[in-house]
Amino acid sequence: MTHSRRTFLQTTAAALWVPHFSRVLGARSGDFDVISPDSEPRVHTSRSSKGGEPPKPAFPVHDYHVHLSNTLTIDQALQLGKERGVQLGILEHPGPGYPINTDADLQHYIDGLRHYPVRIGLQPVYPGWSKAFSKPVLDQLDYILMDALTLPNPDGTYVAIWQIDTHVDDAEAFMQRYMQFIEQVLTTERIDIFGWPTFLPVPIARQYAELWTKPRIRRIIDLCADAKQPARPGKKLAIEINEVAHVPDENFIKQAKQAGLKFTFGTDSRNQNAAHFYYCYQMAQRCGLTEGDMFVVKGK
Repeated sequence: MTHSRRTFLQTTAAALWVPHFSRVLGARSGDFDVISPDSEPRVHTSRSSKGGEPPKPAFPVHDYHVHLSNTLTIDQALQLGKERGVQLGILEHPGPGYPINTDADLQHYIDGLRHYPVRIGLQPVYPGWSKAFSKPVLDQLDYILMDALTLPNPDGTYVAIWQIDTHVDDAEAFMQRYMQFIEQVLTTERIDIFGWPTFLPVPIARQYAELWTKPRIRRIIDLCADAKQPARPGKKLAIEINEVAHVPDENFIKQAKQAGLKFTFGTDSRNQNAAHFYYCYQMAQRCGLTEGDMFVVKGK
């Protein structure tokens, strides 16, 4: 089973009030404004500290989670980045149901973006995704970001937990299964950035503080900090602060910072929201993030 990450059904999170809610039926993108209890209303301006908006950090800012689409061309994305003073990283999904499935597909994608001043990445959805590609072609990528939101079922199908109609019968049973998959992603996949950390599906999102216990948070941070994992020898994982989902929360970020992990900002946008930050700037301010705390993708 595949799940489209292309089409968004707009919904009002305010009426439901679910912290860290964002994914809605049939999409994975930053078309939807999320309302969280500890943030001001989102204002679509490029950069301003007026009206309660947190200031743009003094250090260079990158949006490493931008998807091109029929509503966002590479030229439009670059223009938004220029206007907002943000460098961009472009992502595409590999695997069944998505455009990149072979070495030839991946090479074409990389070659098409190399002429532009962007970082080139992939956002895998399914575990074991890298087996479809050769190492020489994968090595041309600047970075790989992966989340744990497409949860495998025992029968080989998947649950897209970012969809608004995701059903959860037992929150604790779900969390045990979710943590198992997070551990799988963090220990067996060839990635650089862990995306959407601590996201919860809509039915249990109000239980965020209860379900993300200290041991679970510690386990994720420890795995990201473990540079001895065979899939990424000698390399710690960066933590994405996700603009559209408002995750992770301040507590997680401060603990990850204390553990020496670095962070990235990501809008997960396919439209004019690319390079537009509110929550990320807010967390940078509240958690005292500096240039030294940020993960910078090096171009190849």
